Amino acid sequence: MEDYNGAYKDIIDLERPKHVNDAFSAKHPSMKREDRAKIFAPFAALKGYEESIEEAAELNRNSGE
Repeated sequence: MEDYNGAYKDIIDLERPKHVNDAFSAKHPSMKREDRAKIFAPFAALKGYEESIEEAAELNRNSGE
């Protein structure tokens, strides 16, 4: 992967743990990376954030008139 300088640089490039024929793998089968990405793609951590930024920008534009 890439060179990271963040808090997780010591673990970012590690492989995922392998669970073969144990209770975890039976309950949570492996999923392809593409399928996992589809789950989280529509997630918006800050709902309404873009609208708030646009509203603040509009207020700033109007205050200078």
